[in-house]
Amino acid sequence: MLEIACMVDGGKRSPANDDRAAVNKQLVLQGFYSETVKGPSILVVCDGVGGEAYGYEAAEISANIFSNLSGAQLNADTIKENIEKANEAVIAAQKKDFKHSKMSTTIAGLYINENDFIAFNVGDSRVYRYRTPYIMQLSTDHSLPEQKNVITRYLGGCYSKPDIVEGIGKFFDKDVFALCSDGVWGSLDSDDFEDILSQDTGLEEKCKALVSLALKKGSTDNLSIIIARRI
Repeated sequence: MLEIACMVDGGKRSPANDDRAAVNKQLVLQGFYSETVKGPSILVVCDGVGGEAYGYEAAEISANIFSNLSGAQLNADTIKENIEKANEAVIAAQKKDFKHSKMSTTIAGLYINENDFIAFNVGDSRVYRYRTPYIMQLSTDHSLPEQKNVITRYLGGCYSKPDIVEGIGKFFDKDVFALCSDGVWGSLDSDDFEDILSQDTGLEEKCKALVSLALKKGSTDNLSIIIARRI
């Protein structure tokens, strides 16, 4: 069984919110959601890029495409196919009018099936694995080293190639996975994640603690996080 918790918070930009998350079939626009599930799970966090107009629509389009895969047997190839499907769907939506023409989004995702996982991302939303006592970033940031706010890959253009990490047989019993937008990780360091994820608390408390600490440490963006562990 897999325990999953998700939190989406507008932060200091509220009510403006370009973040969207999906936990299997459930799209999360705002607030807290949790579930316990048996079988394959697909989790994604999407962040409308750079405050561009209608970024939230690009994020929602992409999150919905992956939520429709709930319960499916996935592999690296099918994930790549659905990344391209999401990219094409955002590009199609850009053609509504000029205001939509620049909308785009990041995506960070995790597929879990028994002892296997596949982590993937396009952009700077991240996937972490906490394995006592250390946190490890599984995703790769697609941004300029000197200008972290400049995204070099995203859904909604020609630069949409995902990075994929396959962990076949590498989901261990005490592993904790965390997916988050830069509104969360941008204000936190590894020690912050390790401290909160190691605590003997529920996943809702961990989500709230990470969001609260990110806001306390100066986050001015929208904040989304999903945490998953086996029970």
